Amino acid sequence: MIITRLEDTGKNKVKVYLDDRYRFTLYDREIKKYGLMEDGNMAETLLNELYNTAIKRAKQKAMALLKHMDRTEAELKRKLEMAGFSGDIIQEAIAYVTSYHYIDDLRYASSYVRLRKSSKSKRQIIGELQQKGISGIDIQEALSSEYDSEEEAIQREINKKFSDVKSLTREERQKIAGKLYRKGYGMDLIRHYMSLE
Repeated sequence: MIITRLEDTGKNKVKVYLDDRYRFTLYDREIKKYGLMEDGNMAETLLNELYNTAIKRAKQKAMALLKHMDRTEAELKRKLEMAGFSGDIIQEAIAYVTSYHYIDDLRYASSYVRLRKSSKSKRQIIGELQQKGISGIDIQEALSSEYDSEEEAIQREINKKFSDVKSLTREERQKIAGKLYRKGYGMDLIRHYMSLE
């Protein structure tokens, strides 16, 4: 294969393009060690060796990213892209960590819902999980296994602060209803539980 471009990315790293396609990133010292230069040839054995080295580095980076914080597959992919890994190498790294269940979007979504359901509405949680790249199927499964019905959630919110809603003035009930609405609860249920019908 022909080395069509060696792109210096800073931090002593160089992106290697073979036949006009980005393949992997190497350190400056590796470029010198193997005598790589633009328009030069790369033997198949060297290509396989360097490709496997890049995969090993991507797996190590993925493990390091997961060491202190659980991440979704989409978040991990973004981090690996930012670290300069190519798409096929990222897929290898993700397949590796997935095979050991280090990333599991359903588990992540269930945990996320469990930790936030008492302080956020279902809509807020759905929006945040969507931003993290969790699929709709995993979100719905996590919600159904971890979340009370919306009615129970509204009742819990109300009961945290008030023992008897009917003793409040209409203005106070409207104010509370506005807060519940801003949290993402449905207005029909809010009206019912706040006795605003």
